[in-house]
Amino acid sequence: MKQLEGELEKAEFDERQASILNLIGSRMSEWGKQLSLEYSGAPLRIDLRRLNVVADLPTGLIPLDKMGGGENWVGYHLVAFAAMHSHFIEAKRPVPRFLMLDQPSQVYFPQDRPLHEPTGELDEDEVAVARMFQFLVDFAQKFGNEFQVIVMDHADLQDEKFQQAVVQRWRKGEALIPLDWINPPQSTSSSN
Repeated sequence: MKQLEGELEKAEFDERQASILNLIGSRMSEWGKQLSLEYSGAPLRIDLRRLNVVADLPTGLIPLDKMGGGENWVGYHLVAFAAMHSHFIEAKRPVPRFLMLDQPSQVYFPQDRPLHEPTGELDEDEVAVARMFQFLVDFAQKFGNEFQVIVMDHADLQDEKFQQAVVQRWRKGEALIPLDWINPPQSTSSSN
C-alpha cells in the first residue's frame, strides 16, 4: 500500500511539474516572439534534464547553444527568467522578487565595434536593445511593486522611457562601489 501511495504522489508531482513548465514555456514562446528571437515561432520550454532552454521543432529539439548568437542567448535567458518569476509571483512562492542584470546589451555593443555618428535613427542593434529594455520595463510594470528589475549597463538610449528608467549614472569617479572602499585613505597616526 505504501508503495502505491508513493507512486501516486510521484505521478501527481510529475503532472503538476509538467503543467507548470508548460505554462512557463507558453510565456517564453510569447515573449520570444515579442523580442523577435530566432526559433521563437516554435514552442519553447525549459528542459529540466539538460537545465537548458530548448525549442521544439518537428525535426527535434534545438538547445539554446544552437539558437544563433548572443542576441538570442541573452533574449532567451530574459524570457526564461521573466516566465519563471511571473510563475513565482502568481503562485506566491518564496523567491526573491528581483532580477539583477549586468550589461545585457553587451552582445550588441562589443568593445571592438566602431562608434558611429548619431543620426537620430537607430541602427538594427539599437532597435534590438530598445526592444529588450522595453520588454524589461513592461515586465516590471506588469507586477508593480511586487517585482524589481535592476540593470547595470553602458547602453544609454535617447528614448524618453529609457531615460525615465535610469536611476543613477556612474561616471567620473562615481561608481556602484565608492572608490574609497577600494582604496581607503591611509591613516596618518603616529606611533609613540
